[in-house]
Amino acid sequence: MKMKKKLINFKELGMLNIVFQFGIVVLSNVFVGGLIGYLLMKYANMGKFWLILFLMLGIFSGLYQGIKYLLKEAEKYERSNKDGDKGNNGTDNSGTR
Repeated sequence: MKMKKKLINFKELGMLNIVFQFGIVVLSNVFVGGLIGYLLMKYANMGKFWLILFLMLGIFSGLYQGIKYLLKEAEKYERSNKDGDKGNNGTDNSGTR
């Protein structure tokens, strides 16, 4: 029996990496916001309102930073595709003008 080796598709791994980083950015912001709210609630004897407020701020901040990151990556992807198409336009550039 022959076993086929799967080739690694680096483009798909790059896309998976982008999704993973988006999740990490969102979750870390939510965690920090929740932690600040929890510490204010527990040690400053403030109400649960502050926990909810900072949790919501963490969610909004995480989504904002995550979308900003995705837009930056999309722009980088488009720029690399545009540069790749420029050099491969089907004409022979042998140094003559």
